[in-house]
Amino acid sequence: MQRYLDKNMLLKIRSIILVFFAFAEVLSAQMSIEKLDKMAEFSFAIMSDNKGCSIENKDFFKCDQWIREAGDRFILGLGDHVKDNRTNPFLNFIKKDSLWNNHFYPNVADGENEFWGRDQSDWGAGSPILDYAGLYKRENVKVRDNKCEYYAIESFEGIKVHIIQLHFSDSPDDPNVAFNENSRQYLMDMINGIKKTKKDIIVVLAHTGSWFNLLSPERRSVLVKKADLLLGATTHKYKRYKISDNKNAKEALALNTGAIANSFKSGYLQVHVLKNPMRIVVQYQLTKNDSRELQKNGYAFQKMIKGKVESIDWNRFK
Repeated sequence: MQRYLDKNMLLKIRSIILVFFAFAEVLSAQMSIEKLDKMAEFSFAIMSDNKGCSIENKDFFKCDQWIREAGDRFILGLGDHVKDNRTNPFLNFIKKDSLWNNHFYPNVADGENEFWGRDQSDWGAGSPILDYAGLYKRENVKVRDNKCEYYAIESFEGIKVHIIQLHFSDSPDDPNVAFNENSRQYLMDMINGIKKTKKDIIVVLAHTGSWFNLLSPERRSVLVKKADLLLGATTHKYKRYKISDNKNAKEALALNTGAIANSFKSGYLQVHVLKNPMRIVVQYQLTKNDSRELQKNGYAFQKMIKGKVESIDWNRFK
């Protein structure tokens, strides 16, 4: 009797596994960037530190063209989108281009403060970038009274991407001033206010490096367990920030977004959202390449929603 039950149980498990793989979106040896585009529910892009340049720059031109080619639904910015004492064609571009004016989410950083204020440490002076990008006309965006931090939701097919943009300029040097308590409490209020499901993706952005390490241990613990992507910039160098040594920890993927045009490894992040199971595939697209492609190990990651992070080595499928 026990043997019969075990056999039936094995058959049921086998059926469940077969059903899972029939509907699962599996990364395979036959994968290409175009197949990944088609497999994804949708995709979006993340860029930073273009210093006022636009499509007249060859690297930014590639970034813009690849975003359109992939059909990315929106673009997140990490700041330094303008530069003082130089022409800034990017401002005219985001004001007039329909994709960028309706779907770009900039960050207010030191470059913006310097451009519109007295210097980089002029806290919040860079807020006009939000108006250039058309944020005030969007119903899905809630801008704070300080006019430089905001919360937005992008929705598609029942999946929500929660976007939390924080102001943390490179200057002043004291992080307790540049990334003040009011901003930190706002972050926690937003995080705690999200009722997270497997269809909720939380992305938090602040310009200055591994900013999340400046939070108290209690706040940091809450953040890394609930958020999916933590993003910093300013160094112009793409890298992964280490959160913990536990490879099986269910915690956020933390990355520096590099820079468009102002880096030897100019590039931007592209994020594909996949279902069955719900996860995101994040890759740093290098603009030195002739076209978008699957990126090598260290430049590609898979983050399970409410689950762990894995580094992707496409060669392992071969």
